[in-house]
Amino acid sequence: MEESRKFSLLGLVLVALGALVPLVYFLNSGADALGEDFPILLGLVLQVYIGFSAYMLVQSYETEFKEMVALGYALFWFSLGVCYLAGKSVLLPVALEIASFSTILIYSGTEFGKKQIESLGSLLLASGLSALFLVAWVFLPDDDPRGLIFLSIGLMIKSGFSGFHIWLPKVNEGGPSHALGAFAGALEIFPLLLFCRYVLPVWHDPLFYQIIFPFAALGVFFGGITSFFHKDPKKALAYSSIESINFLWLCISISGMFQMSTEKDLIFLSKSFYILFFISLLHHSFSKTFQLFSIGLIARLRNSYATDEMKGIGRYIGISPLWMGVGTFSYAVIPGTLGFVSEATYLFLNAQILDMPLGRSVFLLPAMIFIFFGIILGGFTHIRLYLSLFLSYPNPNIQLPEWNQRKKFWVISSVGSLALMILIVPVALPWILKLPPLQPFVDSMLFDWIFTLSIVSALTVVFVISLVIFKWAHKIKERKFWDCGNGYMSSELSIPASVFSEPLRNSLGRYFLTKEGLSVIDQSFLNFCKRVLDFGEYLVSKEEHHDEEVSKYLAISSVFLILILSILILGDWGKF
Repeated sequence: MEESRKFSLLGLVLVALGALVPLVYFLNSGADALGEDFPILLGLVLQVYIGFSAYMLVQSYETEFKEMVALGYALFWFSLGVCYLAGKSVLLPVALEIASFSTILIYSGTEFGKKQIESLGSLLLASGLSALFLVAWVFLPDDDPRGLIFLSIGLMIKSGFSGFHIWLPKVNEGGPSHALGAFAGALEIFPLLLFCRYVLPVWHDPLFYQIIFPFAALGVFFGGITSFFHKDPKKALAYSSIESINFLWLCISISGMFQMSTEKDLIFLSKSFYILFFISLLHHSFSKTFQLFSIGLIARLRNSYATDEMKGIGRYIGISPLWMGVGTFSYAVIPGTLGFVSEATYLFLNAQILDMPLGRSVFLLPAMIFIFFGIILGGFTHIRLYLSLFLSYPNPNIQLPEWNQRKKFWVISSVGSLALMILIVPVALPWILKLPPLQPFVDSMLFDWIFTLSIVSALTVVFVISLVIFKWAHKIKERKFWDCGNGYMSSELSIPASVFSEPLRNSLGRYFLTKEGLSVIDQSFLNFCKRVLDFGEYLVSKEEHHDEEVSKYLAISSVFLILILSILILGDWGKF
């Protein structure tokens, strides 16, 4: 026991150094932390906070190889910090690859099965593809616009932008919950912050953002619907992350689209959506990490990939459902949470769009239908998971791994640190918006709106805390049951998560998910890739002589080489 405590302390020191060293270096490097480098500062601060929360969950989650997990996190946070600090240098793709490969150590605490290997493979594949485009940006001249396009594509791949999201559900399916929370809270948002630092201030062509906007809107719609119908809670949260990430890209695209406009209404939209981007980014970082920590822990305890099989397992961890529901309350837009401020501000800005002349708003209004639909279903995803996993009555015959007060303490500390930010940031927003990098973008009307939301949030939090402390809630003297009063409390009376989604599956869900519960769009793409690979396998198995096989592959390689050289020649000749 004493050896375990010493080791935990050593792991904490390693993780702290890995997360804090990049932030300390940044603050002492002379960077404009409260100016143009504010996105970098925010990313480094968030990764420190998420890093400590994730490591606290490791103390209850992992039982073996904690030294390897701690070392993996130290490398991961340090490398991710270098990604923020590298700028336009070869260190950026190199650090990204190191951060990705460090996840092998982070996964060492769990058993390596097919899903874990697929999770790691998907993460490494996405990082490798992203690094290729980042390298192109690094080596192209500063004044070459193609460099910014390559940078944007690389960042979109790594963040899970619409169309580049295929890897994200696979990662969530097999990863440990503390790692998935760290990915959602820090790894998925760092491309967005780099985009705000290196692309948004210098790329003023509205056409570029007009291309991003509809794809982001479709990503919100697709992610929200798919998450609502998915049977695997981890993959449901992955598609919910896709919805959230694309909403952030949506805010960036609207901000960039109108940033050089001379119209007062459009300038207001550009600045306001820039502020909404940061509010929603904090919401995604803290709330999504909270959800992956809590629901991922339930999946680990039950060792299952079906939500209905985890019904009521949240009751076994011995933590108040009210406390474990803070992340859900945020996505359910309950006052007092970050999600409430984010979604309410989005509705406020949409009201401003409706008040604009039709010619200015016609481009945005059609997409709002898809966006609202995706956001609503994405929120219901979290509600149905919470009702089933934490409020339903569990099957008493289920055998779970050993659970004790020490593990419970670390879980409370981990999710509690995130819950505090979900509840405190909305109250502190009026003062946060007075920071020098944000204040120029805050219109007086927007500030009054957020100030009102802050007051509502503060009153709601105080009211709920008073209910808990002073026991003002109604006390049940005699518990009666709906089944004729015989006291029957079997788990069959609990409502599984599928009850909420099944009624809509035949009318809506069948267009997005297969009968097996897989995404139709994603599975079609994966099947196409499989056919391409099967074609190569067919060429190998068809011939008996190896020399002929080699000649066929040399011919195919020559064709691809000629094609690549042609593209390079055309690119240099046409300057496209």
